[in-house]
Amino acid sequence: MYYFMFDNYSSRNQAIANINEYEKKVCEDCGAIFTSLKGIYQFRVMGSLRDYYLVSGTPVISERFLNVLLENCYTGYEISETKTFKGTVTKIGDPLKEKYYRLKVTGRCGLLRNVNNEELPHCKKCGARFLQTGLLTEGISFDDTQYDGCDIFAFNNMSNIPIVSEKIRDLIIEKKFTNINFIHLNEKVFDDRISQNLVNKWLAEGKASNELIEAWLKYGVLTEQELNEQLDKSYD
Repeated sequence: MYYFMFDNYSSRNQAIANINEYEKKVCEDCGAIFTSLKGIYQFRVMGSLRDYYLVSGTPVISERFLNVLLENCYTGYEISETKTFKGTVTKIGDPLKEKYYRLKVTGRCGLLRNVNNEELPHCKKCGARFLQTGLLTEGISFDDTQYDGCDIFAFNNMSNIPIVSEKIRDLIIEKKFTNINFIHLNEKVFDDRISQNLVNKWLAEGKASNELIEAWLKYGVLTEQELNEQLDKSYD
């Protein structure tokens, strides 16, 4: 069994990203934006310190957490130093003495799939998962042939959320690391349903890619007739 590693978000105890610099690439087909961090990752911590945070989607871990990963020779990740500060929602305070590390997941298991092993709608060029396709996906899986066997891994098109085995989850619980919320892959829900009004609006404004329109047709969000009617309106 495998589990996502999210954090237990709390308004009193959370981590907030500072201004960081990124290189950005945009997929020409679907418009998905891919970023690559430049320099050292900076964030600030509110409240009491925790062992794990997802800071605006970036996993960071305490030195105590890192030492356990190193001691057990776990594979599938890279770490880099961070600049960590005390703070509030609006104010950056003094640097923390405790060390935290940015966790970059390098292990991979292919593209997101539902429990029937069908790939979720995605861009054929860059692999980014399409949102608001009309689907409600209850539970996901991965193709064993696409899994590289690393201890820590992620989906190609959800690469910022670490996945671990039950064995690693149990060790993390045993070590009493704080602020970790494990979600079994079969329990993860993607609610990509979309209102008909928004579909019509995107069609009228030309904001829907061809692949997204294909997904709407496939999953019954609209019919061929409704599509043609909306396209005719946009040409009037």
